[in-house]
Amino acid sequence: MRLGTKIIIGFICISLLLAVVGFVSDQFTSKIRQEQLYSVNQASQVVIYTGEMERSLFQSLIFLNGIRGALIAEKSYNAIQELPAVADLTSNFERELEKFESALLELELLLGENERLPEDVNELLQSYEVYRSISREWLGLSGEDSVQANLMFLNSIEPYFRNNIIPEITQLRNYVLDIRHGINQELDESLKRAELVNYIATVFSILFAIILAIYIYRSIANPLSRLSNSAKKIGEGNLNERIEVTSKDELGDFAEAFNTMAAGLQKTTVSKAYLDNIIESIQEAVFVADNDGTLLRMNSAAGRLTGYTVDEMRNQSITRFYNFEEMGDFYEKKKSNHRSFEFSLIHKDKTTIPVLFSEADLLDHKNEKIGTVAVASDISERKKAEKKIRASLKEKEVMLAEIHHRVKNNLAVISGLLQLQSYSAKNEHVEKALNDSQMRIQSIALVHEMLYESESLAYIKYDKYINDLMQAISSMHVNKSRKIELISEVEPISLSINQAIPCSLLVNELIVNAFKHAFEDQKEGEIKVHIKKKGDNVIMTISDNGSGFDIEKFSDSDTLGATLIKTLTSQLKGKFEILENRKGSGSSFRIEFKKEK
Repeated sequence: MRLGTKIIIGFICISLLLAVVGFVSDQFTSKIRQEQLYSVNQASQVVIYTGEMERSLFQSLIFLNGIRGALIAEKSYNAIQELPAVADLTSNFERELEKFESALLELELLLGENERLPEDVNELLQSYEVYRSISREWLGLSGEDSVQANLMFLNSIEPYFRNNIIPEITQLRNYVLDIRHGINQELDESLKRAELVNYIATVFSILFAIILAIYIYRSIANPLSRLSNSAKKIGEGNLNERIEVTSKDELGDFAEAFNTMAAGLQKTTVSKAYLDNIIESIQEAVFVADNDGTLLRMNSAAGRLTGYTVDEMRNQSITRFYNFEEMGDFYEKKKSNHRSFEFSLIHKDKTTIPVLFSEADLLDHKNEKIGTVAVASDISERKKAEKKIRASLKEKEVMLAEIHHRVKNNLAVISGLLQLQSYSAKNEHVEKALNDSQMRIQSIALVHEMLYESESLAYIKYDKYINDLMQAISSMHVNKSRKIELISEVEPISLSINQAIPCSLLVNELIVNAFKHAFEDQKEGEIKVHIKKKGDNVIMTISDNGSGFDIEKFSDSDTLGATLIKTLTSQLKGKFEILENRKGSGSSFRIEFKKEK
């Protein structure tokens, strides 16, 4: 029989046995307890009915006594008609007699045929009949002779009720309760017998479960013990160990599988030489050390990398081959992140070898550290290639900086030629055009100069550039008769050369335009340049407090300055607008464009 089948059958047998015992016990005891509850309820009903009978008779006597008092009062006041209270009390008296008879009937129905009232209790009925008869006779007499009726009540009705009716009702209640008490005792005895039977059945079930558990335990524990001993022997190296198969259950299958495994291990056990061959076949340098850092194993690649033989490296401290003098702090910082990092080893000839290095803890089967495993790959060639790339990049950066420098110098030469040409010009308009062109060229040259001086050849710090540009424009348009102040409010911002040149030409055009036209009738004034970032956009505002100008004239103008402003704004892919152009209130130009990333 299979082991699983044994266990399942055992659990099923125990479960069925306990279920049967529990079900039978529950059914039997539940029936008895229901009978007990029924008996208690009947006893309560008996008390209720007998109490109702006693209360009704007492109440009837109270109503008779009330009638007697009402008649005495009627006699005292010489009333002609019968008082209404006597009629009501008489009606209540009859109603209480009906309640007594109804409660007696309910009591007889409750007791049933098997528990009829005793014969001597018929005396209660007879006494009741006598009480009812004399009471009704008294009621008839009370209307004719109240004095005689009063004496009859005190001497006959009340003593008869106290001496005959009350004792017989009490006797009836006690009789019925005695019957119920006896039934309850019988039910208690039945319940005790049921509990004893249940106890015996439970003990029998427990004994059966223990015997079955011992049988199943022996079916499992003995084979497992043999398996444990055999596994221990194989772990010690005795691969000839086999387990005797004595059953056809799961443990027998396990024993056969264990024997098959032992046979397979005997044929294909990984030897030390096999592991050494695996390590040796790895092209990267492999170092295996114990917890003290002593080298236990390494491959020939490690020897070739460091210049030592494997025998020379064995039992040496692994840190002897690490370049701690230069990279000790870097090693301590990087070794615990479980990632490869660049490191360097020390060659036998005392040179350093750049490597891509990784180190991990070596754990045993208990997950406890027993050493470390380090792997190093020679990256000397990669380092040489990186050095060449950096040198080439540096050369190109120097060349590009030189180009910017030469462009700036060439623009300076052109600016100088324009200035010389302006000196010889006899036409005022020609001289003015040459000066404007010279200023535009200077603004471009200033961009190349800042790129040449900047750490980055792609971006310039535009806040510094604006200050230099405004200083150059101011020096070119200096006029002793007028005092024009240039104010810059520029946030730190960097622009690429693609945006810096058109942006610079825009600023130049707008500032020069303000110098020329905004203060013709003023001796003082100011020009303000405000540049800020808003998200990915750059917002540039050039304003003055001069005399202003006609916006329609500017929009329709085809002058070189107006054309340049529109063209440069288009190059920036921006938006140009005039914020304030009323005559006499100054001018304000706003350019917004998206900054290149």
